[in-house]
Amino acid sequence: MTSRLPENCLLLYADLMQKMALHAPASGGAFVSKTIKGKTYWYHQTDTAAGRKQAYMGLESAELFAEIAERKKAMARHGELLAERRRLVAMLGVAGAHLEKGRVAKIIGKLSDAGLFNAGGVMVGSFAFACYGNMLGVKTSSALSRTEDIDFSLARTIAVAFNRNMREVLLEAEPELRTPIQINPRIIPFEMVTPDGFKVEFLTTKRAASDNSPVNIERFNVYAQPLEFMDYLLTEAQSAAVLNGAGIFVTVPDPARFALHKLAVSQLRPIGMQAKIRKDIAQASVLLDILSQDNPGVLIFAMDAVFKRDDALPHFVCSAIARLDHSLHEKVIEAYGRDIPVVTLDTKTGRYVAHSKGHF
Repeated sequence: MTSRLPENCLLLYADLMQKMALHAPASGGAFVSKTIKGKTYWYHQTDTAAGRKQAYMGLESAELFAEIAERKKAMARHGELLAERRRLVAMLGVAGAHLEKGRVAKIIGKLSDAGLFNAGGVMVGSFAFACYGNMLGVKTSSALSRTEDIDFSLARTIAVAFNRNMREVLLEAEPELRTPIQINPRIIPFEMVTPDGFKVEFLTTKRAASDNSPVNIERFNVYAQPLEFMDYLLTEAQSAAVLNGAGIFVTVPDPARFALHKLAVSQLRPIGMQAKIRKDIAQASVLLDILSQDNPGVLIFAMDAVFKRDDALPHFVCSAIARLDHSLHEKVIEAYGRDIPVVTLDTKTGRYVAHSKGHF
């Protein structure tokens, strides 16, 4: 199910991430002039999905020519950087890393360019899992990252001003996406779906037990469905690269938190969803196996964060750990370096308590 990528893949991926972190002006577009009543005016012209756009720069002058020359140099440097990034992505693909293609890559790329991940968005679910293999230097079964849904979790508020209609951005990437008709008109859709069943969903954190209806994320002009324990999943989110073209910048959950969250979710799903339950446990198992060997510290921090909570998350995580394959169960305990707590419900307070004595 899982195999190691060649040793140099981790170095190539790290180099790609470093180059993606470099901020540079857009490389596209051209500088054009218009002569009106004997005077020449200059514009920066770009072609977008919505049509050709021109940004006014100013009246022709020696100073403006100098600015255009500097911007052309910066654009050339950025073009060289993009070429280096494309080469790294191609090399990773040849080495066996997971490449994202087609509709999914286009959607993620458009949302990234629109600033989704810079403004509190996090890619979750199976497409986040697909990023972890490249991040950790392993190749996983394609079945574990194949899905008909792509999920993004959105922070309810952020400290900086941002406003972008993400529904319009999605339609630029995939014109066939539609907002489904709701049987109950009081429930506002939090997803968009194509005729062949591909779905883009927006999720967010849950603030109270009664917080079950989709909430308006105004800065993105979308509604997002609150989910259990999403706050835990989004803490310590980190940058990653989707391997397509010159690399697409995304934000994904910490892989250890993703694994433990998947274990909890597997215990919450209805019994009739056995395929998804098995997939939850399989994805979590892959990450727990790799992290327990390569980076147990990350796993320790993520587990400590679980057992500090007084909601049901520790209970569900412990229940799932007890059901893991025996060898993996032992690896997790060894990596944690101490007994897995016993979690019980305090009926007086309604809170869960982790006891240090005993382990599964």
